[in-house]
Amino acid sequence: MSVARILVIEDDDDVAQLEKTVLERAGYEVRVTGTGAEGLEQAAAYKPDVVLLDVGLPDISGLDVCTSISNTNNAYILMVSGHSREQDILLGLGLGADDYITKPFSGNELVARVASFLRRREKAVSTRESESVLRFGDALLNRDLHTLMAAGKPVQLTALEFRLLWHLGEAEGRLLTRAQILEQVWNDNSGVPTRVVDVHIASIRKKLAEINAPIEIASVRGIGYRLDKK
Repeated sequence: MSVARILVIEDDDDVAQLEKTVLERAGYEVRVTGTGAEGLEQAAAYKPDVVLLDVGLPDISGLDVCTSISNTNNAYILMVSGHSREQDILLGLGLGADDYITKPFSGNELVARVASFLRRREKAVSTRESESVLRFGDALLNRDLHTLMAAGKPVQLTALEFRLLWHLGEAEGRLLTRAQILEQVWNDNSGVPTRVVDVHIASIRKKLAEINAPIEIASVRGIGYRLDKK
C-alpha cells in the first residue's frame, strides 16, 4: 500500500514543523510550504491525498487557495485557523474544505482528522460499485471522470460538491437527513455544523439551474434533502 501524501501550507514555522513531525511519526509522507502561491504549485505537482491549509497566509488568502485546490484536486482539505466562529467555519467549508481545525490543537487530534479522511477514501474504494455512471434523463454523472454533463454541457463542481451530488443521486427519490449526509459525505465525527450541508446544496442548485439540468434537489424543512428528476 502506498504511503499517503500530506501537503502542509502554513507560514508559521513552529506550527508547520509540529504538523510535519506529528504526521511523519504517524507514517505519512509530508511536504511543507509557507505561501499560498507555493502551495498551489505543490498541490498540482505533488498531488497530495490531504492538504492542511492555514487561513492566514502572507501572500494569498487561504480561502482563495482552498477554492483553487478544491476545484482542481481531489485532495481532502483541512482548514487550520486561530478563529473558531461558526461563520468562519461555514465560509471555509462552503469554499470546498472538508473539515476545520482551530489552533491550538493536539497532535493526536490532527492525526485523527487526517486518518478519518483516509479511512473515508479507503471505504469508498473498497465498496466501489462496478457501475461508475448515474443517469438522470440527459444528465450524466460520471464518477471516473468526476464530471456532470447535462444537455451536452459540463457542470463545474468542486470535489466535495461532486461527492455530495453522487451520494444524493445514489439515493434518488429518497429523503436523506443532514446527519446522514454528514456521515456519508463528510464522515462527520468532529462536530461539523449541519448548516454546512445547506451551503453546499445551495451552490449545487445554482450550478444545476444555470444549465437547466433535468434534476433538482428538493428540501424538507428541518430534516434534509432528496434528489428528484424534473
